[in-house]
Amino acid sequence: MKKLIVYSSKTGTTEKCAGILGQNLIDATIINLATIQNEDINKYDLIIIGSPIRMGMIDKKVKEFLSKNFNILRNKMVCYFICCGFNENWKQYYEQNFPKELLDNAMIYETFGGEMDLEKQKGFDKFIVKMVSKKIDKENEIRLLDENINRFIETINNVIK
Repeated sequence: MKKLIVYSSKTGTTEKCAGILGQNLIDATIINLATIQNEDINKYDLIIIGSPIRMGMIDKKVKEFLSKNFNILRNKMVCYFICCGFNENWKQYYEQNFPKELLDNAMIYETFGGEMDLEKQKGFDKFIVKMVSKKIDKENEIRLLDENINRFIETINNVIK
């Protein structure tokens, strides 16, 4: 089974998660939408799409990919993951950003959590991260959710056996 992981990443978190998926899914091709946009996705049996959430929105390149490939994606096995700092809103992010038909047909969609590394931020984003990080306590710490990533991988591996 040919697997494709496509993603866009602003600070590297979504790229890191795509890499984790690639290491755990045999023979997966990984494509960063910032560098390659014209891949023929028809040749893949399973397509995994990842995006960061910024200000409640998925990345522009992911949005364009979904729009451009909508008719193909609705007839494929597709999985989605988002990386975001405020995981309590993850279902709302999907509802606001992904076409309902694609989500209804998805094998799985999940949040992988997020990271807030001040060193990777620039401009206004750096200011926002400073402000938000002051209001976060240890209980609500922004981090990658290994249990969600592992469940995502396990779901895929169980289906493609």
